[in-house]
Amino acid sequence: MNEQRPSRERQLAERRARARRTKIRQRRAVALFCVVVVAVIVTVLAWPHHTNDKAKHGGGPTAHTSPLTSAPAPTYVNVTLSGDGIKMATFLGSETRRFYGLGPAPKHLDLIWKTAIGSGWTSNKYPDQPAQVWSGTGWTGMPALVRDGGKLYLLIGGYDHKLHKIDAATGKIIWAYAFDDVVKSSPSVFANPSPTGADDKYIVCAGSRRGYPLSMDAPQIAPYRAVTFGSGKELWRLPAPKTASYSRDCDGSGFVLDGREYIGLEDGWFYALDPLATQPWKKWKEPRVAASRLLLGDARAETQHYDQKLHSSNLVLEASPALLGDTIYVASGAGFVYGLRRSDLSIVFSYRTGSDLDGTAVPTATGKLIVPVEKEYIPGHGGLLMLDPAKPAAQSPVWFFPTGDRTYADWAGGIIGSPAINDEYNRDGSRPALAACIGIDGYLYVISQDTLAKGKVRGPDGKKLLPTPQVVFKDWVNGGISTPIIVGDTLIAATYDELVHMYHIDFKRSHKGAAGALPSANGGWWTVNVRETATFSGGGSYESTPVLWDGRVYIGSRNGYYYCLGDR
Repeated sequence: MNEQRPSRERQLAERRARARRTKIRQRRAVALFCVVVVAVIVTVLAWPHHTNDKAKHGGGPTAHTSPLTSAPAPTYVNVTLSGDGIKMATFLGSETRRFYGLGPAPKHLDLIWKTAIGSGWTSNKYPDQPAQVWSGTGWTGMPALVRDGGKLYLLIGGYDHKLHKIDAATGKIIWAYAFDDVVKSSPSVFANPSPTGADDKYIVCAGSRRGYPLSMDAPQIAPYRAVTFGSGKELWRLPAPKTASYSRDCDGSGFVLDGREYIGLEDGWFYALDPLATQPWKKWKEPRVAASRLLLGDARAETQHYDQKLHSSNLVLEASPALLGDTIYVASGAGFVYGLRRSDLSIVFSYRTGSDLDGTAVPTATGKLIVPVEKEYIPGHGGLLMLDPAKPAAQSPVWFFPTGDRTYADWAGGIIGSPAINDEYNRDGSRPALAACIGIDGYLYVISQDTLAKGKVRGPDGKKLLPTPQVVFKDWVNGGISTPIIVGDTLIAATYDELVHMYHIDFKRSHKGAAGALPSANGGWWTVNVRETATFSGGGSYESTPVLWDGRVYIGSRNGYYYCLGDR
């Protein structure tokens, strides 16, 4: 039987059908290719990035890789001893919160000069508590440093209600701007891109308590203010609205980056300000707010809930913000470590410790956060907690270093100040990565950042088992709430034993497996020994954070004085 040939119409129809099928396959292939390209782009954009803008931040060598993690090159401070300009821009040096000055270190802590800061009245924490007189400088109390016209100046807040500009060579007070209450925050300073003259070439910002004897309901409370560096002339003040927090103070220190100033107030409001644009407010001026975020506890769905039963009104935002990549991290007394997207302050990270958090979370060169944890409100111990914010919050704990419980003043243990780390002075990774802190339990601790001890410890919740870092050194100093500093191989701590302690950190080459040997990122092994080399007592306790600059140590005491120490 002969097969019948298809008609011409049928042949044309089949050709058109084949053409349609070919086009469909081509379109599907193109669509699949586009999906793959988009997925790759989204993955790259979503990957945690860490700023390495050398033009803006000074660059630095590529970040070393620790045994725990690796990260893109971090931002480093780029300052020198010589030349005019801002040397210490804010609390703990910069927005990275890990720069404490430049050496050389002195051999002795002789008194070079002392300047009377004086005293001032301040209200107590709650209305039914009596007012008190506070003297000298306190927590956090670290100076900003500016070299201008060949002279070095200190900018320091005091318990006499004043922000002072001090000649670093002589201790002479150049000017003093009067706040309404004791000044606790460490000043911040930034260069004015459009100065009108020598007076406003630099702008200085600082915060105080709410104002004595103002009530918590007073409408004029505005604790964060800006003045000119030249004369101390007020430029603006930032109001602190009343919230569920018991406080309207400002203890934190802001930082300025790309025309924005980032600062949190104790009422829980966190701001991105335009520090050069102002508008009238009552009989003063206030800065323009570019973005704001209320941080009072649980940040899920960006709502502002908190555990009223546990914390009551103790939802105080006391810490200074720190920058890691393009995310701002800040610890809250409501028990959370927040990560805020810098562009709009959206919450992108939220880790709950449940405890009161007072000190500043410090970013490491490897992209971690070291968080000081107070004992209050938690069943476990306080101490230092390392988080990896590149991971989901629940999986972010890397290790926990618990400190002992001890009742001292209003505290039950943990760490009130901030940790110091040596990353800024170990850029090539040739030394072990270290951290130091002062506990309420009475000890100064030096620990490894990336070498773990055997076994695990219970975390702040008293339940979850976490790795713990190796202890390098500890010394009884009767505790404290200030932050120690590490500059090269020098460690300085000012504490409640009424002493300023200076230690030398000895690094000796070793080998893997040797007792106490720690690795460095460049592949070496070292033993680390810490020995005290000098002390100074001014006859009062210390709560402020010192700074080391060119052979001089600057530190304030609760006894009413500010000191310059070094070799006579």
